[in-house]
Parts: sequence; structure tokens; C-alpha cells
Amino acid sequence: TFPLQLYSGVRSDRQLMAMPPRRRVSFGPHDEHDTEESKQEVLPRQGAQQSYARGFMASSLAPALAAIFTNPVEVGKVRQQLDKQPASLVATLRHVWQSHGLAGLQAGLQISVLREASKSFFRIGCFTPILDQLHDAAQGPAPLYKRMAAGMSSGAIAALVCNPIELVKTRQQAAGGGAVLDGFRQLHAAEGLVGMWRGTAVSMCRSAMVTGPHLTTYTALKEAVAARGWLADAPPLHMLASLAGAFAGVCCNQPLDVVRNRLYNQPIGPDGQGTLYAGAVDCAKQLLRSEGPLGLYRGFSSHYLRVGPHYVLTFTFLEQIKKALGA
Repeated sequence: TFPLQLYSGVRSDRQLMAMPPRRRVSFGPHDEHDTEESKQEVLPRQGAQQSYARGFMASSLAPALAAIFTNPVEVGKVRQQLDKQPASLVATLRHVWQSHGLAGLQAGLQISVLREASKSFFRIGCFTPILDQLHDAAQGPAPLYKRMAAGMSSGAIAALVCNPIELVKTRQQAAGGGAVLDGFRQLHAAEGLVGMWRGTAVSMCRSAMVTGPHLTTYTALKEAVAARGWLADAPPLHMLASLAGAFAGVCCNQPLDVVRNRLYNQPIGPDGQGTLYAGAVDCAKQLLRSEGPLGLYRGFSSHYLRVGPHYVLTFTFLEQIKKALGA
């Protein structure tokens, strides 16, 4: 009977009892027939996805809270960058206070909170998932170039998605405020759908140039200091790493930030095109000719005074929110 059983596929009861159970294809972790091994394969993926979801939530909430405290300095920075002979930050804020009061200092607050919540959802939230695709954590800490690539990618994605919000925010802060929905309606009515993504290229470059250095410096410094035992992984370390990351980001992106704000706030002609600059390169050339290299770093101090505290608050809130969420 052995040849018959071998070639015909017929097996005796003893052989059938000795055979290991067949594994079946599983289409989800909740299938009652899943083997323990398949569940162990699925659970880590579920855990990572849940951690990413909590990270996206924290990445949106923390910067929105920080924007409430730092928006006045952002208003002063925008005013300085648009003024060809700007006063100091304190003098600029005093003038805004005398002219418009608290409402002027918090011009564009609603859109600023919306911008931080939406843009940081991608800018900070995408960093870890992208880095995990570029680097296996089992190989040790990620090298700086992989962190930079993940940060620049997440920053560019955020700028592409959220450009209309950025555009309305910048114009409202320059004009002294306004309703959020009215800002979007006016933008769409005046410039159309294409106009809502005006300056996207320079905004993506700008966001990539600030996010890459910032998140690279923040994560690398935080991990290095904690690994050496110099500071515990607690708010004081988060504040220090945030200030260092903010400085690196502002140094790299300030010229693009100035160019972007000039493009966003130039008058628009009947053809829907800007009347002052042909594009980002033309804007930079005109700035260099009329104001010199320092013109590209106009408003640097107020930018860092806004970004530094903003990032300190953002990442202090972020780490605590992630800890509370278990991210």
C-alpha cells in the first residue's frame, strides 16, 4: 500500500494524526483560526500603527497650544520682514499695541492655530514613520543623513498640503487680522484655486530647510545627551534640544522665509500674477541688489525669538502628550 499512499495522496489514519496542522491564510488579526505565530506577526504592526496614530495626534495638538503664546512675536516678525527699514522687535510690537491693541498682537491667531495644528500634523507626525522606513532601529541610532532626509521630506509634504493656510495666515498677520473663512473666500475669489498654492515651491523648500535641520538636531542631541547620562529624558532636556534645533532651522531657512513672505504679500495684477517679482529667484536677486546679503536675514532675531520659545513649548507639550497617550 505504500506506493499507493505515496502517489495517490491517500494517507492512513496514523499518518494523518502524525501530520502537523496546516497553516491557513489569515486576512486579519481577529480571525478565530489565526495561529499564534501569525498573531505575533500582526501585533507588532498593529502596535506601530497605533503608536504612529498617537504621534500624529500629539504632533497636531502640541504646536496648536504653543501658537497661542507665541503668535504676537510672529506678528512682529512678519511686520519686520515686510518693512524695508524695520524697527526693533520691541518697537514693532509697541507700535502694533498702540495702533490695534491686543487684537493686533494676536492678529491671525485663529489661522495660526489652524496652521500649526494642520502643518505640524505632517511636519512632525510624518518624521518617525518616514525615518522607520529609512532605518532599522535594530541597527542602532539613525545616522544624521537619514534623519535629515526624513525631516526634509516631512517638511516638504506639510508645506505642499497646507500652503493655502500659510498664505492666508501671512496676509492676515500683515494686514492686522481677519476672519479665517473670509480669508479663504477672498483668496479663492481673487486668485482662484491656482492662486491658493502660490509660492508652493519656495514654501516647500523653506519647510524642508527648517524641518530637516531642526528635527535632526533635536532628536540627535536629545538621544546623545540622554545616552551619556548628562540629563534625564525630561522637560529640561527637551527645552535644551528644542532651542538648539530651532537655531539650526532658522539659520538654514531664514533667506527662504524672507523671500516667501515678500512673494505672499506682493500686489496681484489683473492677470493673477505678482506685480513686483517674477518668482522666488527674481525676488532673491532684487533683495540682494537693493538690501545686500543681510536683507535675506532680515528679522532673524525676531524669527528666532518666536521660533525658539515656540519649539520649547511645542516639544515640551509634545513629549508630555505622547507620554500620556502612550505613543
